Amino acid sequence: MNIKPAVAQQLRERVAIVTGGGGDPSIGRSICLRYAEEGAKVGILDVDEAGAEKVAHEIDAGGGTARAVRCDVTDAGAVKSAVATIASAWDDRVDILVNCAAWYKGMGGFRAFDEWTDEQWDRMMAVNVRGCWNCAKAVVPYMKRRRYGKIINVSSDSFLTGVPGFIHYISSKGAVVGFTRGLARELGEYGIRVNTLAPGYTMTAESIVQTQGRPGWAEAQRDRQALTERNELPEDLAGPAVFLASEDSDFVTAQMLVVNAGVACW
Repeated sequence: MNIKPAVAQQLRERVAIVTGGGGDPSIGRSICLRYAEEGAKVGILDVDEAGAEKVAHEIDAGGGTARAVRCDVTDAGAVKSAVATIASAWDDRVDILVNCAAWYKGMGGFRAFDEWTDEQWDRMMAVNVRGCWNCAKAVVPYMKRRRYGKIINVSSDSFLTGVPGFIHYISSKGAVVGFTRGLARELGEYGIRVNTLAPGYTMTAESIVQTQGRPGWAEAQRDRQALTERNELPEDLAGPAVFLASEDSDFVTAQMLVVNAGVACW
C-alpha cells in the first residue's frame, strides 16, 4: 500500500463501507486498499470473516485505517448492526457504500438456463439484489443527516453482453442496474448519489475457479476487448470506484460506468 500525502487524498476523512471486501485477489479488496490509500476509513463487511480481517490488517499495516465485520448481506438485521458498528467507530457517519458482495463462489460453472434450481436462483437474487437493498437501507439514514453520500452498486457487463450459462447471475446484475436508477431518483433530494460500476470479465480468484473447466476462456475474453494486451484485473476497478466516491463525480447519479477494456455491449 502507498498512503498518499493528505493534500492529495481524494477521500480524506471519509467513512466507506465495502461489502464483499475480503478475498484475494478480488474487486472488493482492491477497492478497500485504494480507498485507504486515498485517506478513507474503510469498513470491510464480508461473510468470510477471516478474509475481511486479512484485508483490514493489510490496510492497518500500510498506515491506513480499517475495520472488518463479519456480515451476511441477506440478513437485514445483521447488516444494520454491522453498519452501526462501523459508523459508531468513526464519528457516527457513513459517507460511501460500495455494494460489492455477490454470490459467485460455489456456483459450479456454467449451466443451461433451465438447469439451475429454484434454490440457486433465489440465493443469487438474495445476495446480489436484496443484499444491495439491505445495505442501502442501513446506510441512508447516516447519509441523510449530512445530506451527502455516495452509493456504488457493482453490476457486470454480462448484463449487457448476455453470457450464456449464467442466467441467474446476469438477471441479478440487471436488477442491480434498475435498483441503482430507481434509488438515485429517490435519494437525489438528500444529496445522495447512486451509481453502478460494471466490470467485464475480471481475473479474481472466484472467476478463475469458475472457468477452470473451460480451457482458453480467459484468452477468448481478452480477444473480445478493444485493449487486448491483458485481461482485466481487480485493480482496474479501484480507480473508477474512487471517481464515483469522490467529489469529482458529484454531478453524476443514476449512471452505469462500464469498465471492460472496450468489449462491445450490443
